[in-house]
Amino acid sequence: MKRGRMAKLSIEDQVAILTDGVDFGDKNLEIFMRLELEKRLQQVKEETRSLRVYCGYDVTGPDLHLGHTVTLRKLRQFQDLGHAVTFIIGTFTSLIGDPSDRETARKVRNTSTVMEESELYAQQAFKVLDPQKTHLRFNHEWLNPLKIADIIPCAALFSLQQLLTRENFKKRLEKNDPILFQEILYPLAQAYDAVELRADVQIGASEQLFNLMAGRKLQEFFGLQPQICLTYPILVGIDGEKRMSKSTGNYIGILEHPSEKFKKLMSIPIAALPSYVRLLTRWSVIDKEKVLKALEDPSVSQIEIQKRIAWEIIAGIDGEQAATDAEVFYLKDSQSNL
Repeated sequence: MKRGRMAKLSIEDQVAILTDGVDFGDKNLEIFMRLELEKRLQQVKEETRSLRVYCGYDVTGPDLHLGHTVTLRKLRQFQDLGHAVTFIIGTFTSLIGDPSDRETARKVRNTSTVMEESELYAQQAFKVLDPQKTHLRFNHEWLNPLKIADIIPCAALFSLQQLLTRENFKKRLEKNDPILFQEILYPLAQAYDAVELRADVQIGASEQLFNLMAGRKLQEFFGLQPQICLTYPILVGIDGEKRMSKSTGNYIGILEHPSEKFKKLMSIPIAALPSYVRLLTRWSVIDKEKVLKALEDPSVSQIEIQKRIAWEIIAGIDGEQAATDAEVFYLKDSQSNL
């Protein structure tokens, strides 16, 4: 759907697009957030303004991969619907390390490396986001000036029990592995982003739900309207088994050549393709369902569907001509190997 037409969609249609693929692990919470989003869209319409939407990305290395584009693609949908999007690079929170997906503490990073790599993050993000419609912010701008006296009242909003009941912390406690004090502070630091931006919506991975909800709580503490939280599943890697990760080698980098992307996308097991369709394509909800049904239809060529999916994902990052060239290269390479 064209961007101009998307910006004119009804609130009901916007909610359907923006919540497509959400994963809270709790149906009641999902229903609540959908209703909250609908109400906030009506509110900003009456106030003649756009939603203030953001997602934060900690710097864990120089490269982004397709797993990062799950939330980038959702941010782009918000942009195409006419909303104000902020891309936050966690230049402060990266120094702490998000423990959400970790069963061991992250290695402490130094400021100079984080700042250097953050520039590369922005360049890669703009392969999905519209740079003219993206507010780029660095969270050290507001977190560095905070004093202990500022932090204590905020910290009093959360209990140690709340933090330690998180699944990854429970596993570490059972194994008697250390939980660093700085990791306990991470949700609080990350939540302060929502306060600074006066955010209406924050998006993130499903495993980060606790952090996003902490942002709601901190906003209320400061007398602000709490943000809507939208979380999306973790993308499985090209092996079809483990989460996409540079450490396991089952990833597709945003900056990889389109031909290499195409080759890797064609290697993905058929069973893993539905998540790529739901999370990485620009197709409408209806078109996604058609492709998903075709994947289950034995009379339809699975290779042709997989090529179509690969083309669409690459076109959304590198452009349609690059996707077409990559497909042509793949076909020639496949024939030469027969």
